[in-house]
Amino acid sequence: MTDREKIAWLYRRVGFGLAPGQLDELEARGVDAVLDQLVDPAGNGVAAATDPWADVDFSAFEVGGGPANRELIARGIGGWLRAMVVTPRPLEEWMRWFWHGHFVSTLPVVKYPGLLAQQLRTFGELAMGAFPDLVRAATVDPAMLLYLDGVSSQRGAVNENYSRELLELFTLGIGNYTEADVRAGAVALTGWRVVRETGASAFVPDRHDDTPQRYLGVRGVHDVDSVVDAVVSQDACAAFVVGELARAILGPDLDQALLDRLATGFRNDELRVRPLVRAVLEEGLERDRTPVVQPPVPWLVSALKATGADPAMVLPVAGQRLQPAGQLPWFAPNVSGWPSGRAWLGASATVARTNMAVDVAQAAPVDAPAMRAAAAGDLDDLADALGQPEGFSEPTRDALAGLGSGGGNAPAVLAVALASPDLVLA
Repeated sequence: MTDREKIAWLYRRVGFGLAPGQLDELEARGVDAVLDQLVDPAGNGVAAATDPWADVDFSAFEVGGGPANRELIARGIGGWLRAMVVTPRPLEEWMRWFWHGHFVSTLPVVKYPGLLAQQLRTFGELAMGAFPDLVRAATVDPAMLLYLDGVSSQRGAVNENYSRELLELFTLGIGNYTEADVRAGAVALTGWRVVRETGASAFVPDRHDDTPQRYLGVRGVHDVDSVVDAVVSQDACAAFVVGELARAILGPDLDQALLDRLATGFRNDELRVRPLVRAVLEEGLERDRTPVVQPPVPWLVSALKATGADPAMVLPVAGQRLQPAGQLPWFAPNVSGWPSGRAWLGASATVARTNMAVDVAQAAPVDAPAMRAAAAGDLDDLADALGQPEGFSEPTRDALAGLGSGGGNAPAVLAVALASPDLVLA
């Protein structure tokens, strides 16, 4: 790959795409400088991102409410999507999105959108830090306590839901724990509740079973801290997290030797996420990567950025498009999160993506580079403007050429390009 192609790849995979003119600017700075700023924006003087929900008053939400509730939810989701488009720290925002699909909580169960927003604030703050801190925060997070029944788990009436998913989906994976571990962890995690008046979590000693447990081979486990310590000390933890993150970035077909090497580095680096992300991206820049099907949300954000389309013209109806596409923030289908890969190539997802492409193309400014290239029929410039400096594939070029050129036809050309396999496969 050329440097220009490497930079475009970085932003396609972990940066929600590139804004008009951004690729030229970044290419002039060089791949190493671009990677460094992506991974460590604070260390490179990049301004902090604004809170996506700063102007949303979630306190007005009432369970069982009507249109006002739906408006709050739409504003909450739309605020996050807009933040993905405009953030000066796209990798950090991408990592918040990644953890949202990893430590899953969903609005239909949690009920309160303000708690989902608060959980995502926490994920944003801890996204690139130490993984043990993230696990502990997720364990006592109010939305998570509601979602996986931690609030109902107390001495004499232990609920195992969170304890099981902590091991199976969040940290170790199937085959690296026993049913006895699930039970022991659940006992140690008893005693937490959510304070209705504040929405905060609180530990209630009278509800807690402090009996020391043997958990994952560790004796004396009896509370959140000792549970987290035991979990993250397992060799399987580093391997599991590396597998999840590396496949999300580099693609599903990765060499086991690569994963083992990354896991060893992650383990030796005290499970710090930022160095792991850098190591994964360096592998992708140099050698190991396969095509990744862009899920609907990252694809939509990338389309908005690349075309310069006004988010205010698209995001108010984004929920109506993303839901049939199969991926709406806060509405993961289950605790496993969203599917990946070919799941996003089905008929309903394809139709929804095409509809979103039309929405974005109609909202794109006529003087945006992508729209000008579409109007001129310049497919090389169009591909470059959409973050594909390597150009379109022949089938896509044929399809776009068949639409003709001219200003009046430019939105159609742009929409087809956005929905093409070249833009769906990042």
